[in-house]
Amino acid sequence: MSRKHTQGTTLFTALLALVGVDLVVQLWLLSASVDAVLRHNGRIPLLAAIGSVLLFLVNGGLLLYVFRFDRRMRNE
Repeated sequence: MSRKHTQGTTLFTALLALVGVDLVVQLWLLSASVDAVLRHNGRIPLLAAIGSVLLFLVNGGLLLYVFRFDRRMRNE
């Protein structure tokens, strides 16, 4: 196994772990939002939606990074 292949596998594993953590945080935000709506608090769902959008953008950035890394490895 080449060094670049090992490096790519390690990178992909780390990014997959980050995406998993982001998923858990987004589920927690959803739970907090539903709880806040049931308690008639309108501020929490708005903040949770903003946080969820930010996490979505982070995940999109991680995905783009993986695609760029893969393209670079294939070109070399």
